[in-house]
Amino acid sequence: MVERVLELARARADAAEVHRLRSESRPVQFDNNLLKYVHTKSARAVSLRVICGGRLGFASTTDLSQPERLVEQAIESAQFGQEARFAFPAAAQCPTVAVYDPHVADFPVERGIELGRDGIGRVRAEFDDVQCQVEISKCVSSERLANTSGLDIEQATTSFVCYLTAVRVRDGGILWVGEGESSRSLTTDMERYTDKVIADVRRAETECAAPAGAWPVLFTARGVGLLLEFLEAAVNGKLVQKGASPLVGRLGEQVLGSEVTLHDDATRTFGDASTAWDAEGLPARSTVLFENGVLRSYLFDLQTAGMLDAEPTASAARSFATAPRPDATNVVLAPGSESFESLLAGIDRGLLVDEVIGGGQSNVLAGEFSVNVGLGFLVESGEIVGRVKDCMIAGNVFELFQRVRGMGSEQETHGAIVAPPVCFDAVHVTSGA
Repeated sequence: MVERVLELARARADAAEVHRLRSESRPVQFDNNLLKYVHTKSARAVSLRVICGGRLGFASTTDLSQPERLVEQAIESAQFGQEARFAFPAAAQCPTVAVYDPHVADFPVERGIELGRDGIGRVRAEFDDVQCQVEISKCVSSERLANTSGLDIEQATTSFVCYLTAVRVRDGGILWVGEGESSRSLTTDMERYTDKVIADVRRAETECAAPAGAWPVLFTARGVGLLLEFLEAAVNGKLVQKGASPLVGRLGEQVLGSEVTLHDDATRTFGDASTAWDAEGLPARSTVLFENGVLRSYLFDLQTAGMLDAEPTASAARSFATAPRPDATNVVLAPGSESFESLLAGIDRGLLVDEVIGGGQSNVLAGEFSVNVGLGFLVESGEIVGRVKDCMIAGNVFELFQRVRGMGSEQETHGAIVAPPVCFDAVHVTSGA
């Protein structure tokens, strides 16, 4: 199919690129403490990008029986496409990146069911009024990318998700507590996830009113992920090209505090978003975004780099139904020097925030956030006192990262975010209590 589409496109377009995706996933889902379903999902798709008359065209299909139709659609769309500001890359040496774990491919459904039941059983033994949900899912994929410049590469990848959530409804309120991992390798430490969930549910049994005003807030490694999403958006080359990023024209400037060094690293071993090559075939790399608070780079795909006369950063991402676009892979915040315990001990009165709700309603482009605290705790004299309810936090991410009170020494991985806990001064807290 790849060769046929490329042959047909070459005859009609100035240049062409074919992307083929095959994947098979097998999720195991528990809901309300019971096994809900186990099924297999398969996907087969081909997409085509062309440069025709100097403009970009794109089309995709899951019907692999009509390559001529796919080519026709891509050629037709080029009439309305952007002016192409790049050439498809030739073959280049890609790094060796661990993205395929045979233990994921061989993981049996029966073991997933067993893990789910074990995790739920342990939580229910502690709290019989808690409803549990579990997702355990494996996926094996194969991608091939070929173009008329001679590039023809292929890679097989795996991904695995193991996550446990506990829900308690009590006195008209709802508590959601979850823990788990996603990775390209097998991650099945259900005992650790369960221990964390049990500890959080137990700590949440005592409820406290949140202290309204500007207070220190310690974000756990998972909680700080929300803030990093704002920084990801600010360095996205598409937003920079459109002039929508607040960091346009600020390369080389001190934007954040000197404690903040942030990388986008597609080459991490079994990272959640790791890859040997980006969605356009450029060799994967690690890109320094902020170094000691200084803005060092944006994230570009070929087109946005061409439009800004900049160097691409191998940051193209795609799905089978969308053309390549710039995006982050594994975002890594460098650790500091303090333990979590010392960060907590340094708070006379403030909050510990592990999870927030409603980040999508914030003003991402300006770095402004106002979110509900999904799981947070009141801290007094360096001790966790109890869970806060009906509480919101707000602020500006760029200002917060100029007021870093302390940075944890140990990173944790949560999906494609790798970060330590971070404590900030003067985060605005409101309470409905």
